[in-house]
Amino acid sequence: MTVTVYKLSIVAVVSLLLAGCSLPGKLPFVGLWKDTPQVSPTAAFESSGALESCSPDPGTPFSYRKAILVAGTISTPDLARDLPGLPTLTSLRLQTHLDELGRFNVFATHDSSFESMGPSTAGRVRQLGREYASQFVVKLDLEDLSIQPSGGWFDELLGGSDQRNIQMRLYIYDVEYGALFHSRQYQQTVSGDVVGYPGNGRTVSTPWFDTDLGKQIDTMLEGMSLEINEKLACVPFSAEVTSIRGNDIHINAGFLHGFRSGDTLRVYRRTDILEPDEIQQPGENDSWIKVHTVFPNHSIASTAQEGIGGYLIDTGDVVRAW
Repeated sequence: MTVTVYKLSIVAVVSLLLAGCSLPGKLPFVGLWKDTPQVSPTAAFESSGALESCSPDPGTPFSYRKAILVAGTISTPDLARDLPGLPTLTSLRLQTHLDELGRFNVFATHDSSFESMGPSTAGRVRQLGREYASQFVVKLDLEDLSIQPSGGWFDELLGGSDQRNIQMRLYIYDVEYGALFHSRQYQQTVSGDVVGYPGNGRTVSTPWFDTDLGKQIDTMLEGMSLEINEKLACVPFSAEVTSIRGNDIHINAGFLHGFRSGDTLRVYRRTDILEPDEIQQPGENDSWIKVHTVFPNHSIASTAQEGIGGYLIDTGDVVRAW
């Protein structure tokens, strides 16, 4: 009884001494969120049938590396004022995880036009994809980074740990159609070291991933890379005819994409605008072209059929693995 009274007395004294005082202001935070089951983001893709049936074995059409552009955005910047540069950092980190899979050529950018999902999204996707010679555009949107204190100021005084909600959404767009190919939301809560660098001008960088918040975001990004791999594993590789010079057909993909001399690719006629239910049609005479000269990001091919001579291939036509 004496010990209990003593403890209560200490609490009362501290309360009186600190009455009227306020702790430093925090970042804005949203009310309580519903916690989600803490399931490993990588668990769902460890035994994917798509990865098994479309494995990138040498000599198969699935060995070609598809080009992906990753664009990081943040839809709630006020909730991440303590983490300047986070959209760019997460884009680069997702690029790293995708590169480690060995199935893609990945570029990372931060494009502010992706922060607003409007009617012109399809046009912007196609424009970005062609600028970066990419088959897919991946948008990584940081939807929520709200902080929820573990309790009142007294919990903080005693070393209580804050929690932070992480909500990110993955979008995969097909450049050819400008259409949304796949979307999924990721959500986790993190306790511990969850606040960045408020007010001192620092920018988050790679070492930040060693913090509690950074580790969890990195795990989620790894899960996203595996999901992208699973969703795109069986999609045929495609590139574009960039120019025609005499009998030489120039393509914006090379040995970094897996091309080798002697490879054959099917040509599809590209239309300027595709209706929602429209699909690409094979070129005239159901033509195939054969690669004869390969550079890192550029190849030269010629028509593969004998006696087809008069076949016309246009700049902007699509070439695919099948």
